[in-house]
Amino acid sequence: MANDGTDTTEFLMQYARLSRGAKFRYVNGVGLYTAPQLARAAGFDHGFTARSGGVSIGGFSSLNLSFTRPENRDNVMENYRIFCRAAEIPFDGMVMDNYEHGTTVRRVDRADAGRGYLRDPLPLCDGLVTNDPAVTLITGHADCMAFFVVDPVRRCIGLAHAGWRGALGRIGARVVGMLTEEFGTNPADVLAAVGPSICPDCFEVGQNVAKEFADAFPEIPCVLERAGARPHVDLWMVAFRQLLEAGVLAERVSLFDVCTMETPRLYSHRRDHGNTGGMAAYLRILP
Repeated sequence: MANDGTDTTEFLMQYARLSRGAKFRYVNGVGLYTAPQLARAAGFDHGFTARSGGVSIGGFSSLNLSFTRPENRDNVMENYRIFCRAAEIPFDGMVMDNYEHGTTVRRVDRADAGRGYLRDPLPLCDGLVTNDPAVTLITGHADCMAFFVVDPVRRCIGLAHAGWRGALGRIGARVVGMLTEEFGTNPADVLAAVGPSICPDCFEVGQNVAKEFADAFPEIPCVLERAGARPHVDLWMVAFRQLLEAGVLAERVSLFDVCTMETPRLYSHRRDHGNTGGMAAYLRILP
């Protein structure tokens, strides 16, 4: 029996019926993904960048949005200007995570605008929540999941970077919990989406990591054993599981269903052996 009262069979039926798919478009050469179900929520804007349209070269080509790569900072800043123009985001109103592959979620508002690129970074955090339309939440990615969380009733949002450690620590559920704590969100009102990331077929892990997931999520078959190969972990299943545990309704969750490692238009840390750039997930409340 799962933590939300569903048994494993019921959960797998819900997972099989999960809304999947993303819309991709180019805007002035910048590639942007959006989740159709999330896009239908009036008053919010979200997306996930591809690697096209920027000024970076080599392994970082071309829209590298990561300041942690050994890349010229001026190039990254110019890439953000290009991205903001394409996505129609105010350049000086972004707030960036300062990720450590953990589960810390912080509330931010207009007083934090510019943190991470124009001003000093936030304290370490992998998740952000706000109810302030003056800021755009930004998280960085290059295989790790993005949790997009929108409460259209209380008009508040949350965005998180989730590496395997963050997924294991249920950072998606923590974002929902933080929205409830800070803004009075009812989880049943939430719309959630999981952005492009490494897919179950590509996420090969060691036995120790596989055991951690099996122990943390014993009610779901998220560890995939492969004959003659190391086990794989279905991080998308793990993401869905923790959102249900947090009280989000199954029919209000969707997956972009895009694998970073299999998609050449995206950066992938694993595919490119670390010689790669970074993408950005963004989420904001429209004024």
